[in-house]
Amino acid sequence: MAENTTTYINILIDTLRKKEEILKNLLAKTEGQAELLEADEFEPDVFDALMDDKDALLGDLKTLDDGFLDLYSRVGAELKNNTDAYTDQVKTAQELVRRQMELSTELTSAEERNKAKLSIRLSQGRQKIKDFKVGAKTAAAYYKNMSGKHQDGDSYFFNREK
Repeated sequence: MAENTTTYINILIDTLRKKEEILKNLLAKTEGQAELLEADEFEPDVFDALMDDKDALLGDLKTLDDGFLDLYSRVGAELKNNTDAYTDQVKTAQELVRRQMELSTELTSAEERNKAKLSIRLSQGRQKIKDFKVGAKTAAAYYKNMSGKHQDGDSYFFNREK
């Protein structure tokens, strides 16, 4: 079992490294969204593309997590019983997990900031729509009010009363 255990542990470590890369990619995509949210002109198509990329990365992350848990269930008992035999691998795995926790915390913070920025951006968009509707309504009321006031042949400078 020791040879299989070593192989399984190496696979676990490789999985942790892949998870770290995915978390770094997620953080980069999230920072890209932050830049879009701070830009003068918001580009919803680019923002949506980043969301789609992040969804794909999250799917990959879930797959890796499921595989990791499955594999760990096979070797967890061996690791606990013979910790001295796998000290280096365990330290490597612990360091990778620690870095992933830091990345996860940073990612969560960035997502919260983006959520607040998006909320502000959406409220600004709603205000622009409201302002546009009020302006359009005012213009329509003005044109409706002014229609029929002037008849052909009448001058705008004189009133009809003599």
